[in-house]
Amino acid sequence: MITTYTKLFLLFCLLSASISLQAQTNQNSPSYFPGTYSQQPIITFKEGFLNQTTYYLDGEKSSAKEVGDLLNSIENEDFEFLGYQRKKGWGTAINLTGLAVNLGSIAYLITNEITPATIRPWFLVTLGGGVLLVTGDQIVQNAQKKIPRSFDDFNAYHYSGGINSYLRMDVKDGFLAPKIDIYEGPMLLQKDQVLSRLQANEQAYQLYEQVLKRQKVSTVTHIANAALGIGVIFAAIGYEQQSSSQNDLLIPMSLTGIGLGIFSKNYDRKTRNLTRKVLQGYNYR
Repeated sequence: MITTYTKLFLLFCLLSASISLQAQTNQNSPSYFPGTYSQQPIITFKEGFLNQTTYYLDGEKSSAKEVGDLLNSIENEDFEFLGYQRKKGWGTAINLTGLAVNLGSIAYLITNEITPATIRPWFLVTLGGGVLLVTGDQIVQNAQKKIPRSFDDFNAYHYSGGINSYLRMDVKDGFLAPKIDIYEGPMLLQKDQVLSRLQANEQAYQLYEQVLKRQKVSTVTHIANAALGIGVIFAAIGYEQQSSSQNDLLIPMSLTGIGLGIFSKNYDRKTRNLTRKVLQGYNYR
């Protein structure tokens, strides 16, 4: 025989289950978006100038906080997106500080007569600015690697490519220039393998051919930038043994190196954005 206490307990359980089910289907629930994990928005992004990033949820422009809230709503995953976002901000600040230091050192050189007495402090300050630039770049690159991987892990639930595997990209430091690698699941694809998979999507295929051409241009700009950097170092170290005409090239070479470095970063950024567009067209066609 069921006692009164037992009936009350069963009624309490039924009410609790009903409330829990309503919370899962309510648009205002903490789950952030209605439906299951696989039905939630696809996260995409586009890199902008000075490492500013624009995020999109199903193509709609969204804030970093909204993206973070969506990722954090998945209880069985640990996405550290907002932490990486802050890390990228710190790296950008260090990078801009290094750029300001280098520009200031060139201004010092312009406003003073070029002599061994001015060359030495200029060289040391420029060297310090270079260390800041490299440090900032490494911090930003590390964050920019982690953020897309989190998005890939999340977006893979939306994949609908049939028997084909989900394609993703990864950016690595090459010997001469950054290299964009394409993976199919855990397998690294060669160029011809990527092209063979993209043949089914003409637009993605054509865009990827543009990516390959841009990567060749990127390699040339990085080589030229490295050569300029080496030239500036030799010009500074061998100042006393050089002619006045060689010394007159020191400032133009330094300014050209900074300008080419900025151009290279922006060119590489646009190439990465184009590659992501290729993979989005393939994965979600």
